[in-house]
Amino acid sequence: MKKFLIIANETKDIDLKYSKYAEAKIKEKDAEASICVGSDSADLSDALDSVEAVIVMGGDGTMLRVAHALEGRTTPVIGVNLGVVGFLTEVVVSEIDAMIDRLINDDFVIEDRMMLSGTVHTKDGDTKLDALNDIVLARESALRLTAVGIYVNGRAFDTTEADGIILSTPTGSTGYNLSAGGPIVQPDARLMVLTPISPYSMSRRSVVFGADDVITLELLEKRKDIENIGLISFDGAESFNIHVGDTVDIRVSDKIFKIIKLEEVGVYEILRKKLGG
Repeated sequence: MKKFLIIANETKDIDLKYSKYAEAKIKEKDAEASICVGSDSADLSDALDSVEAVIVMGGDGTMLRVAHALEGRTTPVIGVNLGVVGFLTEVVVSEIDAMIDRLINDDFVIEDRMMLSGTVHTKDGDTKLDALNDIVLARESALRLTAVGIYVNGRAFDTTEADGIILSTPTGSTGYNLSAGGPIVQPDARLMVLTPISPYSMSRRSVVFGADDVITLELLEKRKDIENIGLISFDGAESFNIHVGDTVDIRVSDKIFKIIKLEEVGVYEILRKKLGG
């Protein structure tokens, strides 16, 4: 690899210290590098078309925003963790030099990560978005449960009263899904995990669905004396309100996210290192 784009989260990479360091090191090795601040820059689209890899300086949130900014491109991405846990980021700042050497020498592997596609149907029309981690239907009010009808391939599956419902990819299984008590999944698997958030029941559990299934979530009326409003969120990056009768169809996307891995370390070892134990 000889052409790199460094995308910096300026709130984590103060004064672009690490981004500028990486840029200088890449250029020392007769390769090309440029820096883009933020993942929603107007110049980002053109920059992505002319590079072989993206280096992200930030945390998991920055990686997720970059996944959205790629808009279906298959440019591989590697993250330098400037955040806290960093399940999606591959290296820490002390490993930047070694990372650059290995990228330039093509000493790495690329993993294809499954994404979700969600189509939200409201009276105002349809909206289709993708997610790398999860699509969440949650309550709009912090003090009320929401009622959700769940359908699988067009057939009624369940009705749940909870703070919300998470539909997670394997990559996202270590995110909100994990916090809500959902299972951890090998990140290169192809499946979907449905996990209720604080369900009003003692028997609700996560359910694993296949990559060919279509999951539909419908916001139901819980009480007639209040306005029932829900919130649909895609990776926590894009969200909007929905109302009773609105639905979201969720399936495996035809887009993939390519993540660069320098070490063939299993997800369970990563979990042990990140979370302790």
